[in-house]
Amino acid sequence: MISIFTRIRILSAMKKIVLLILLYVSIIPAFAAGDPYYIKSVSFNQGNESLIPIFRLNETFRFSFDDLMGSETDYYYKIVHCTRDWKQSDLKVTEYLSGMQNLRITTFETSFNTLQAFVHYKLSLPNRDTKFMISGNYKLEIYNNANEKVIERRFVLYEDLASVSMEIKKTRNLKVAAAKQNVYMTIDFGTTVLQNPKKNVNVVLLQNGQWYNALTGLNPQYVIGNQFQYQYDEETNFWGGNEFLFFDNSDIKQVNNNVEKITRSDLFEITLREKYPLKESNFYTFYQDINGGFKTRNVLRENHNTEADYAWVYFNYHLDKLPSSQKLYIVGMFNNYQLNSDYEVKFDEATQTYTTALLLKQGFTNYKYIIAKADGTVLDELNPDGNYFETENQYNALVYYKNDSDRYERIIGLGKADSKLITN
Repeated sequence: MISIFTRIRILSAMKKIVLLILLYVSIIPAFAAGDPYYIKSVSFNQGNESLIPIFRLNETFRFSFDDLMGSETDYYYKIVHCTRDWKQSDLKVTEYLSGMQNLRITTFETSFNTLQAFVHYKLSLPNRDTKFMISGNYKLEIYNNANEKVIERRFVLYEDLASVSMEIKKTRNLKVAAAKQNVYMTIDFGTTVLQNPKKNVNVVLLQNGQWYNALTGLNPQYVIGNQFQYQYDEETNFWGGNEFLFFDNSDIKQVNNNVEKITRSDLFEITLREKYPLKESNFYTFYQDINGGFKTRNVLRENHNTEADYAWVYFNYHLDKLPSSQKLYIVGMFNNYQLNSDYEVKFDEATQTYTTALLLKQGFTNYKYIIAKADGTVLDELNPDGNYFETENQYNALVYYKNDSDRYERIIGLGKADSKLITN
């Protein structure tokens, strides 16, 4: 079988040939759209660590990705304003952006002293040519010089017009008290004058920046002066999950607690130690994670963006075979929690384990296994590593507001809380 290293070199040489288009179409998975196989390490970040993409309006942030084709390519970015449910809004570009669309990304660096050649692209926003005029939901789209969309990512811009306090509590539902976390929240609008806030204010709750299990459609339980209070028993419950799994190959030649074996062919190949479902232990064990993020790092080099190499990482998970109606995936910020065939973990009948191999950039990586239906619905209650109320999770509350004459929803407040401070 031809390795991806060899295939990328072949494709790079054939890049301008029409046959490449046919080959590219055959590689894109039919199950669900995702990033092309040669696009890796896509992230919003500060330094080298990926971030949940929620930023204050006019705050500077950075977006980056690697192109493993290894040759410099023209990429262009486009900003799309969206509704609360992530559909494109009716606003014209000039109503939400000061500047132009479809601008070329001009900041990039080629890899140095790595086995896998790649080009690292960086985009800082807002910038001289692109300034945001309003808050809300946005999509960042990246196009190649053939005007094909290769990357799409969501991000959120908010304003500080309302203060949001949050508290994480144990659920009062005794049947799931050991497995769920509950979010209490108070929104204080202060002196901000709102039109019919009970109708025009909407709240979205996020756990670790994940949108697939976001809670929406919440009405305030109590209205006291300029405050909305949410103190539900069940409506604001999340499954606690478990701490993210992780491995660290910052020193790509060194085994450690999670790395069992390292070999090298075209690229380094890293076999992780076999994992067993943590729910079988029936108790929670704390270990520090970064809530699904990843941090590019090569401990022997200074420029982690261009000197951290790529390696094949082999995963083995001893989970009983799932029914045919369910699939197992490996996800994290490293793949934007994408549920497609690239990240489906297959059951190996010979070893009776779930196995997969992923090409990942060197550094510290959080990941987790999730079970989903064929339609992509994630079954959090079946988390193979268990659900525990003690799990440390990061929560965000986004407060949306749109009066009767507005054509878009602003985000007028952001709440943050960490469940390590969970109370009864």
